[in-house]
Amino acid sequence: MHDARVRELLRPHRDGGPISRLYATGEITEHTTPALEERMIHLTLDARDTEADLIGDVIDYVVQVGARPPVSGWTTRR
Repeated sequence: MHDARVRELLRPHRDGGPISRLYATGEITEHTTPALEERMIHLTLDARDTEADLIGDVIDYVVQVGARPPVSGWTTRR
């Protein structure tokens, strides 16, 4: 998954916390995956399965990349 796709998928799910930091800066912390998992659960419970699956794809990306500080030029990366 490309960085631009991560931002696109997270745009409607910004939470003012770890998801928003990933969206805005590319930062991944120990709180990012749990926040995304919680969002995925809520989407599933709301019968928004397609969106939940896409958040699952973002979780896979986060796990592959691992923890990292904010990324320079994150908003312009493709």
